[in-house]
Amino acid sequence: MNAGKQEIKVKRVSSRKRTRESLLKRLLTPAKKGEGVCLEECSKNWRIGSIMADVKATEILKDHNFIFVRSFVQYCSDSEDLFGGYDSILEDSSLLAKLDNAEQNERRRDAQPSGDADAVAAPNFSSLLQPKQEIRTDSVLDSLGDESFEDLPPSQLQFQEQILENAKRRRLQEGDKTSTPKSTNGTGMESNSGGASRHTNIRRSMMDKLKRTMVCNAASPSSLSRTIMLKEAVVLEEISVAMQAMETVSDETTDLGPFFGLPTKVKDLLHSLRGIKNLYGIILAWQETCLNLECVQERKNLIYSLPTSGGKTLVAEILILRELLCRRKDCLFILPYITLVQEKLHMLGDGSRGAVIEMTLAKVLYVNKATQIIGMSATLGNIRDLQAFLRAENYTNDFRPVQLQEYVKLEDSIYEVDPKEENGFRFSRLLNFKYSSSMQKIDPDHIIALVTEVIPTHSCLVFCPTKKNCENVASMICRYLKEDFLKHREAEKSILLRELKESGNGSMCPVLRKTIPFGLAYHHSGLTSEERKLVEEAYSTGVLCLLTCTSTLAAGINLPARRVILRSPYVATDFLKRSQYKQMVGRAGRAGIDSVGESILILQDKDRKMARSLVCAPMENCYSNLMHDDGKGLLSLILSLIGLNIATSVDQMRDFLSGTLLYVQQEQLCADRSLWEVVQRCVQHLKDKGLVSVTELSQGHSLQVTKLGRATYKGSVDLAYSKVLYQDLTKGLDGLLLNSFLHLVYLVTPYDILSQCKPEWMTYLRQFSLLSPAEQRMSAAIGVPESFVVRQVAGQTVKKGVDMDVVKRMYLALVLFTLLKETNLWSVAEKFHLSRGFIQTLLSSSSAFCSCVLHFAEELEEFWPFKALLTELMRRLSYCVTAELIPLMEVVGVMESRAKQLYKAGYKTLSHLANADPAALSKTIENLYRKQAVQLVASARMLVNEKAAALQEEVDDLLMVPLDLPTP
Repeated sequence: MNAGKQEIKVKRVSSRKRTRESLLKRLLTPAKKGEGVCLEECSKNWRIGSIMADVKATEILKDHNFIFVRSFVQYCSDSEDLFGGYDSILEDSSLLAKLDNAEQNERRRDAQPSGDADAVAAPNFSSLLQPKQEIRTDSVLDSLGDESFEDLPPSQLQFQEQILENAKRRRLQEGDKTSTPKSTNGTGMESNSGGASRHTNIRRSMMDKLKRTMVCNAASPSSLSRTIMLKEAVVLEEISVAMQAMETVSDETTDLGPFFGLPTKVKDLLHSLRGIKNLYGIILAWQETCLNLECVQERKNLIYSLPTSGGKTLVAEILILRELLCRRKDCLFILPYITLVQEKLHMLGDGSRGAVIEMTLAKVLYVNKATQIIGMSATLGNIRDLQAFLRAENYTNDFRPVQLQEYVKLEDSIYEVDPKEENGFRFSRLLNFKYSSSMQKIDPDHIIALVTEVIPTHSCLVFCPTKKNCENVASMICRYLKEDFLKHREAEKSILLRELKESGNGSMCPVLRKTIPFGLAYHHSGLTSEERKLVEEAYSTGVLCLLTCTSTLAAGINLPARRVILRSPYVATDFLKRSQYKQMVGRAGRAGIDSVGESILILQDKDRKMARSLVCAPMENCYSNLMHDDGKGLLSLILSLIGLNIATSVDQMRDFLSGTLLYVQQEQLCADRSLWEVVQRCVQHLKDKGLVSVTELSQGHSLQVTKLGRATYKGSVDLAYSKVLYQDLTKGLDGLLLNSFLHLVYLVTPYDILSQCKPEWMTYLRQFSLLSPAEQRMSAAIGVPESFVVRQVAGQTVKKGVDMDVVKRMYLALVLFTLLKETNLWSVAEKFHLSRGFIQTLLSSSSAFCSCVLHFAEELEEFWPFKALLTELMRRLSYCVTAELIPLMEVVGVMESRAKQLYKAGYKTLSHLANADPAALSKTIENLYRKQAVQLVASARMLVNEKAAALQEEVDDLLMVPLDLPTP
């Protein structure tokens, strides 16, 4: 040994082992401020898995301030000796081996007489630990004294504080011993034997000390899971990289991140939650191309159009997530999905709804040109008009994941659609199904033959022209199915029947009770939302193999089938449009399941010519609907522009309208007069209605909304009903009935649903007689006396004129009033002989209109009493359950039947549900799967947090010092 350098001679080891040694040395040496160990930095020199396996260090290293730890090899119990049998993992060059050898040599030296020539020379290992006299105090950290360790990781801090505390306690004990005589060896020196004994009693094995401390570190609780911290760090890092990339995008080759500019976590969630491994289970060229377009990366507007089921929605979702996560921007997703958003179908070419979407887009384009607009659609004939309107680029592709084969059926022959043929059709085959004479009478269109070719192995959709026809066709098919259909997934059908019965509070549709055992069901607006959801889920999972449905199922609902059958080329009495036909047949073909999809349109000979143009004609054009229904959309647009101060002068109005789709198509839509003449007529019409006023200014005329006009556009009230609503509310103030909800319910019954109401007079009279005297007087006051209803029942003519709209509105108000009292939709539907789906639609429409009336009243001071009254009524209409269930009904996915189950089980508030254990919840509540329980708890927690945040915001506002506080 070189005494001058005071080094330990060690055996030469490989660079890999020296790296391990240096890592452990760093782990066991007090870290400096801000210092940590990163396994990522070391992974280039040695394999992480190797040292994990050698030392079982997964949990040992748990609380040290690592940045990333990617591999966890194995876990050990808290009490296990993690170093048992592995003390010499680095042979004689390991740190623990050195400590062990040094300590043994120290003990031997203490045991040898001081003058013994054969004494073993103790190596000086000051390069690893502190001087010898500090080792005798059983602490390698004594030299640090009482300095603060607040910057150290928790595990090292705990280790050092424990050793310092033991050292201080030992010093005190030794101080007490100084008063006792010490034995000497005659030279004034303390007896070696006594010293050795004292050192043996005082000093503990450094190796054991390190073992125990590291085991303690592994067992100590951590506030956050290391895995969670790692995942969060990775996601944040990827988002940061993507944000930087997006700020510097210059061309389409720029790499935006691991998943189209999104963190890998998003890709993992798409895979785990929706089974999407790439973009369509496989990498689709069009999706990848679309997402990497230069205009998309530069945030320009884009319209991409593909056939139905081409995978358009997923691309939109990825683009939205990119805006939310990476650019921290808000997004507006306007959905055409009927079921998802309760029949709010927004498409530019769709009547009044098309006018709404056009107004919205035009305002966005005018107010903030930096907003990116992404439009998606099926193939259109005039896509260039939309490009001009949105100032957007276009991406078009004819991709479809499953090939679609279109057929028509005439009598017992099947023809393939072929536009190249002279008549558009080419003979394919004859139906091979034996019909008896009785079957031929019941099923002249051979629907049974067509469906039994595919079910129950494959799925089938049968589109019918009316709701009643859906039910009749489903019942008819069941009459001729074999008993084998009853055995197919029998147990799951039983569960579905039970769930349907629970959703109806013990009641169930007799048609569904008959058809579901065979694997069939019908689907139309007459079903409640709960029934539709259960039927759709059962069909998606294959429990049901056939649905008879109306055309509403075709728009946006992802319920594909192997074969789609169109019972007739009509919707009610109207011949199908090309777009409707394409939506229906577009349901054929299940991606990842079928290699082909089939559609069959059943025709009568009289419809052959019209059908040819239906299936072979080019796609229809999309036109502006601002002029729809005598320009109602344009009137609403002008009123809101003035009210929002977007356009308050003639020039500003002209400038705004030049950015609408109506302006692009004015030659086709305003052929008889110029667009500017139309606008002037609309402004005059608003003035006549008392919604707009004109002020003379030196530089011209200025347009302002009146109080009534402001209430109209802020309440989103149809202009046709604005004045009527004002009169009804004014009249209501004169004698408002407050001992029941009837009067208020009447005031919020929607005007636009009256056309669907045909009162049954005997039912009207029966329900009228159940009202209290005060309620009957209220009915007479609005214009529906009992005498009028009696005369209608008797078939007598009424001499005095009665407003039938008021009569219908009162009838619907009685339906809602009865529903609020009984909260049983099935019994109310039976009493009024109405479909339960219609009553549910009436309820949701009334709830929405109640909100409109509330905002309308808030803008007019004379209607101040309605503010508090309508707030409570809107809450009742939104859920239509007993008061104690309303908090639970706020949770997404909780319907009335589920709310009753939760309440009965003790989960009576949002707080109960938010703090519930999903595993226990799924065991307690019948037919509640673990995944559903997790979703319910997560939704409840989100609601609780939102409510708490809202309350905290109110507190902050109250405690905030006013900015305009007067100063002395």
